[in-house]
Amino acid sequence: MPQLHGHTHNRANMFGLASHAQAYDRHAGLLAAPLYRGIAADVAAAGLPAGAFVLDVGTGPGRLVRRIVAGCPQVTVQGVDLSVEMIKRATAEAANLSGAERITFQVADVAALPFEDGSVDLVVSSISQHHWDDPAAGLRDIVRVLRPGAQAWIYDFRPALRHAEQMASDLDADARMERPAAGRFWFSPISRLVLRRR
Repeated sequence: MPQLHGHTHNRANMFGLASHAQAYDRHAGLLAAPLYRGIAADVAAAGLPAGAFVLDVGTGPGRLVRRIVAGCPQVTVQGVDLSVEMIKRATAEAANLSGAERITFQVADVAALPFEDGSVDLVVSSISQHHWDDPAAGLRDIVRVLRPGAQAWIYDFRPALRHAEQMASDLDADARMERPAAGRFWFSPISRLVLRRR
């Protein structure tokens, strides 16, 4: 995890929540369930081909990954997160699910994703971007791993995504902000930044 003067960045460790994966998972399951359902439905509606690879950046305890796999039997999904505790929790929760063979989790930083250029069919990220230490580097690396024509869907609070949208102008991608995210109520605080790699 990134260090600054010997201390973990508060944003990267979610202000201490990253070390409490079980409690975070319980609360996220209640508060973010509608968002996760909506994102999983968006992925199912995208018509990804058999064998497509979906990457969930900032997966936390892996709830979104599990929902995507349940609704999209043709895809493989990997979740990445900076927190070792979150990845341990996500791995344990997915171990006995139907479709578990299509799920993997890995500790990784969005600014240095461990994937080849152009190897990912879709990137999703939910309520994670505002925790990234270097959003510009994270956006650059997300675009790098997308295959040409593929998209990244970054769901987050509107103020965080406004800043990300400005940074996206320097990327090899077309950017579009949805306020609110498509299919959400007009008063939702969650927007979606769509990046399509050129």
